[in-house]
Amino acid sequence: MKEINPSAAFFVKLGSGGHWEADCLQKDHTLRLGFDETDHAACMRGDWQKIRNDLLGEGRAKGKATEIANEIRYFYEADENTLWVTFFGNRMWWAFARREVTRLPDGSKTRSVIAKWRSTDLQGNSLSLEKISGRFLQVRRFQGTICSVDLEYAKNKINGKKPAVVGEAEAAMRDLETRLVPLIRALSWKDFELLVDLIFSNAGWQRISVLGKTEKTLDIDLRAPVTGERVMVQVKSASDKQEYSRYHEEFLQAKDFSRLFYVVHSPSPDLADVPALPNSTIIYAPSLAQMVVNAGLSRWLIEKNT
Repeated sequence: MKEINPSAAFFVKLGSGGHWEADCLQKDHTLRLGFDETDHAACMRGDWQKIRNDLLGEGRAKGKATEIANEIRYFYEADENTLWVTFFGNRMWWAFARREVTRLPDGSKTRSVIAKWRSTDLQGNSLSLEKISGRFLQVRRFQGTICSVDLEYAKNKINGKKPAVVGEAEAAMRDLETRLVPLIRALSWKDFELLVDLIFSNAGWQRISVLGKTEKTLDIDLRAPVTGERVMVQVKSASDKQEYSRYHEEFLQAKDFSRLFYVVHSPSPDLADVPALPNSTIIYAPSLAQMVVNAGLSRWLIEKNT
């Protein structure tokens, strides 16, 4: 798909409590609006003063009547280049809608979506809520039915474009990770083993054995506190394919462990090219550098090399 360039963007709540969401998004591919008693003919001819007066006649306060009339007007008058977004199933959904408004027997109104509702960006990446700005997500607390949203943010998110400041930060992060690799390789064996232990501890693993006091085939013995899963961690400053295969065989013979993590910062060429054996993960210095950053251990690593 080509990039979208909407003229406006609105959040729409699909039914009270979202009771139309599943049907609209996954079955009918429509927008749907309640306010069942609203004069459809007046809306079609654009008589918004009548709509406001009708709402006042129902006992609505002036401000509320104006707010609702404007929401209904957005629904009826937004053109086909207007972007509509909503939230369902832990994702942001988006679509454009055809101009025609149809009144259903129950009094609700619908507009057909052009093509279909989507919950991925134009690169196919999921628009899951953890990837959406918290500021943008605040619209979910909106008490009404339709409101405008940040057009530029919504457009860039769907087009898969990142703000310049985000790109700059990511580039700086990649540069930091690259610069940490030689610092990892410069650690003494004892400090390297301690670094690995700190990384796993920060990830929530609990060390069972005393560091450096384990069996000869095991450097760190870890357990997941929630599931009870137990893993073997072998730490090597340098290693080759033959040594890795030997440790993997010993791991298979130890029935208490579900996985082997083989951590080595300076692998031989034959080990660097080998795929990981079953139920094992090989971690090299570049991946370890990412883990150092994610665990907040960059300064620790720098100071160890000072």
